[in-house]
Amino acid sequence: MKVIRINTPKGQFDVPLKLVAENRADYYIVEKDGLTKESKEYQDEIDWVIKDEDEGVDWILNNSDWVDWENVATKVNDDVNTTDEDFWSDSDDFNVVTVD
Repeated sequence: MKVIRINTPKGQFDVPLKLVAENRADYYIVEKDGLTKESKEYQDEIDWVIKDEDEGVDWILNNSDWVDWENVATKVNDDVNTTDEDFWSDSDDFNVVTVD
């Protein structure tokens, strides 16, 4: 499974890339285009984001905040690689990785 590993001031957390892709598809396909989650376009959008990992990182960083994801994020470790001031501002703190 692909996840976006996020550096936070409280450690590293994983957010499933599929959830990010669904969030993006909800916006572009359901809200903007007026289609349903059952549409082919909805699934195509999800598949595209999972394939183009940078799009998932761009979406989470530029279209949401940590509060939107903290309840679905899984803490991976206590490694602190960012400060409170820099948190949620640099794409270097968001990396797509594959986990079991």
